[in-house]
Order: sequence, then structure tokens, then C-alpha cells
Amino acid sequence: MYYYIYDSFLSDKKYRKLLAQIETRLTDLGINGKINRLSFLKNIRDLITDEIKNGQNTIVVLGNDSTINKVINIIADLDVFLGIIPIGKEQKISKFLGVPEGLAACETLSARIIKKINLGKINQSYFVTSLVIAGRDIILECDNNFVINLEQYNHIEITNKYLFQPTGQLEITINNQAKKFFFLSAGSDISRFKGQSLLINSKKSIPILVNDEKRIIKTPAQISLKKQALAVIVGRSRQEQPPA
Repeated sequence: MYYYIYDSFLSDKKYRKLLAQIETRLTDLGINGKINRLSFLKNIRDLITDEIKNGQNTIVVLGNDSTINKVINIIADLDVFLGIIPIGKEQKISKFLGVPEGLAACETLSARIIKKINLGKINQSYFVTSLVIAGRDIILECDNNFVINLEQYNHIEITNKYLFQPTGQLEITINNQAKKFFFLSAGSDISRFKGQSLLINSKKSIPILVNDEKRIIKTPAQISLKKQALAVIVGRSRQEQPPA
């Protein structure tokens, strides 16, 4: 059974025609279902968990990366499927999953190609693509195995690599670090390494940007992978790695 969540920004009249076309096409394909439109008066977690209790097993998000990430953080530990109809700006997640924007996404939803993806986790929140942190006096502890002390200013990106593969890893990219380490592959200004978990500490609290949702989490932060965590309806043009 399909349950459709519309982001609140879709209440703008400029989306009215597109939503009507999408709803007609979903009906033609036989995959229409209950619709709930988000607003500041509605608790998205309560809406979704109540519908799952009532037997809904496919949650379809109409919106952007932020909408998708909010829903993922609710259903990641539940036995349901995620579908996406991308509308609006900020669509890295849907591009990675091979889901076209707007009306064309209805065909992808109907084809129902399901793949499980790995999810990154920062503290108690999930993410799909990547995190970014920039600052100085940062301490990275990888896989409880080695520690990197970054005293100078560095730009660090933590990417959830190879999301469809059970052997997925986190890739940590350190840009402009003052000192290179013998166990890292390094270019002139960039060092990279991979791992399953990462603990980030700093002398002063530093913001970490969750790219999927443009949300900030501050250090200290524990980052890890939950492999094959979520069943998602994907397109045939899906990518093995998240888009840059």
C-alpha cells in the first residue's frame, strides 16, 4: 500500500498543476494511495508511524533532499519501503537513486525496482550522502585504530561510499592539511582514507553540516555505517556512488 507525504512547500500554487498531473498518473498506474500534506501543525513522525501501524508499507516522499532525509530518519529502523517523487531544488539523493524529477518519477515508482542502501549515521541521526566540517584543532579517531590530530585549519568531508554494496565504507577527505601521513593516499593538498567508523572531537565545538538536509550537528560526533539499512525504490540509472 502506498502512502504519500507532500512537503509543506508544495502548497505553493506554482506546484498545483504538476501535483494534479502526478496524482492522475499514479491513479492510471494503479499506485495511488493516501496523501498527507505536511504543515507546521503536523508531526511528521506521528503521521508516518500511525500509517505504518495501519498497514502502509511503502512511504513515498514528494519533495527534496531535506524532506527525504527527515523521512529516512523515521523509517530507517522499520520494515518498510521508501519511494521518491523529486520536486524542487536540492535533489542529490534522487539523482543518486536514479529517480527522475516530477511526473517521470511515477514510472520509476510503478516499476518498483527495490535495492537496499547503506546509511551513514551521525550520533542518532541518519544521512545518505555526506557530511562536511571545517576548522582547526580537530581530532579524528578512525575504527578505534588510529588518531589524526589536525591543529591547522582543514576542510573535511565524510562520504557514504558505494551505497548499494554490503562492503560500503566511509571515505574521509582532508583538504589543505599541514602534514601528510604515511598511511594515507595523498595529493598535493588532499589526503583520503576509508573506514567503518569515525569519532570527531575538537577543542571547541565545531558545526558539522549534514548535506542531505542542510542541518547542523556539533562536535563531538560519532559517525558510523548501517549497512543495507533501507529498502528503496530506485531507477535504472542509479549510481554506485553519491553525486559530488
